[in-house]
Amino acid sequence: MGSRKSQHTFNFLQQHTHRVNEDYLNQLPLYKNTEKSQNDSQYWLFSDLYNLFGPIYVGDHSNIINTTATSIKLSNFEKLPKKNAAKEPRAPNFHTFFSDHVVSIVNDYDIKEPQGKIIKRKNGQDARLSRYACWTLLKQWPNMIFAQLYFMMPDATFEQVYNAAYKFSRIYHRTELAQAEKIVNGIAYKHNADMRQFNNFMHRAFFYTTDIDKIKYAYGINGTIFDYMGSQSLMARHQALNIAINHHNTCNKMPFESFINILSAELIKSRVKMIQRTGRAPEADISQKSVGRVASELKKMEREFINKFAFQSLR
Repeated sequence: MGSRKSQHTFNFLQQHTHRVNEDYLNQLPLYKNTEKSQNDSQYWLFSDLYNLFGPIYVGDHSNIINTTATSIKLSNFEKLPKKNAAKEPRAPNFHTFFSDHVVSIVNDYDIKEPQGKIIKRKNGQDARLSRYACWTLLKQWPNMIFAQLYFMMPDATFEQVYNAAYKFSRIYHRTELAQAEKIVNGIAYKHNADMRQFNNFMHRAFFYTTDIDKIKYAYGINGTIFDYMGSQSLMARHQALNIAINHHNTCNKMPFESFINILSAELIKSRVKMIQRTGRAPEADISQKSVGRVASELKKMEREFINKFAFQSLR
């Protein structure tokens, strides 16, 4: 399912890519059609991003300037160096920087509302967004890592972006799992459970009696196993814990034994579903690289991306 959604996102963005020099050439008289613009920057229309991602992720289509200005401000313009590695200068102020990456236009387009309603716009407000501006919109949402990487990896194939997204999504899923583990352990602690025994019980349910120390030894892991689990196993475990937590929260004064039974059943169920979906068991979805190292790699990629594309302009 995730692969199909990612493929749709990739195909849509590929089909709705524009280049500044194409617009320039199209406006030239026929006898000048051999001239070429020096600006080959790519852009996407806000209306297209809205129809693909929806208002939750890109903001309301009636307030384009404020939405995009907020996201670009979050990218810390003031922290950009005066020049990048290619000796390209930074815009002198935020207003210029913003106008380099967001160009207001009027356009005819259809708006697809979340409820399914289609609004036709004639000469409606729209905007051209640079690759950098598109990235800043989605950077605010960790679960949108595939779309972020699409903009960060120009000319990459779908497979390259998808594989990178799988690797880096571990960061987001690890954070989510940590929150769920904290809640579950809090429930156990309130019932005076033996915490070591309780956590071993959860490991046995999810990893099917495989001793956790044996898994860590096989992969040469030091520290918690959660920092080395892949995206699929992190997501599967998180979903199981969330279901058990919801049961606990909706049942007044649930006995701890009942909570343990639900938790065990959900962990086993998530394990089985993961095997059916991916062909791999959780103990096979382990990396030798920690989430911390993966997060450092992503930060490096982001710095390299900013160093190049924050200094480009649609003008």
